[in-house]
Amino acid sequence: MNAFRRTSVRMWTARAVALAMLPPVLVSPGGAVAAQGRPLPPTVMVLTFAPSPESEAAVPAALGASLTRAMTSSLRGTGKFEVVQFSTSSPSIVRAVEEGRLRVADITPPFDDPEVAVRLGREVGTDYVLAGLIEDYRYDGVAYRASMSVSVQWIEVKSGRTLKTVAISAEATGTATSTQDELNAKAVSEAVNRVLQELAIGEVSVVQPSAAPMKKPAVKRGSSVGWIVLGLGLIAAFATGSRSSGAGTEPPPPSPY
Repeated sequence: MNAFRRTSVRMWTARAVALAMLPPVLVSPGGAVAAQGRPLPPTVMVLTFAPSPESEAAVPAALGASLTRAMTSSLRGTGKFEVVQFSTSSPSIVRAVEEGRLRVADITPPFDDPEVAVRLGREVGTDYVLAGLIEDYRYDGVAYRASMSVSVQWIEVKSGRTLKTVAISAEATGTATSTQDELNAKAVSEAVNRVLQELAIGEVSVVQPSAAPMKKPAVKRGSSVGWIVLGLGLIAAFATGSRSSGAGTEPPPPSPY
């Protein structure tokens, strides 16, 4: 093999080795993002809304569930939290009851005791718990109006502190064709929006942690070796290319056949 071909073979071999040793974060479309990592959003569990003992008789049976779904959906929609809706069938809750860490009364709404809310949050493993009560409900079929009063506690699980408590009133009015369920849905939407405004979620939130935990970079331990080999390969490629006597771009090595 003449000197020109030997030089070309060495150069193309060096380039092939260098490309083969590129770390996955460079050659895969999503690799760079995975390597850099992203902050994990804080988790919050929304406990089931229920009427307070004083207002239980006047509150429609489905209103608590409607408020719970709307609050869960709206919190998730902010993009600031990973939201979990409380469920008595959650494996961690079932296990805690079976092992005696929680009583049946602890997992039964209304959730008006912050200490119980903290214990529930620790069993499920969330950063925060939102616990709400329906303090009052009124429906006027003559005026086509539904109104409710809701109180909410935002509780930090790690410290066990109630960071903020808000109490709001919401009202919805309609026409002669409006049903009670339709007015309730409008009042629920208004109530949830007002709660989120009071909690300052959407501005500089008082419930956001100062620093969210970070995902570990998805980079293999051996990636540093890849960078070293890459550098050596490029140096070798340029060095052999500079010693080549051919003009212009060198052709790839000839086929062995």
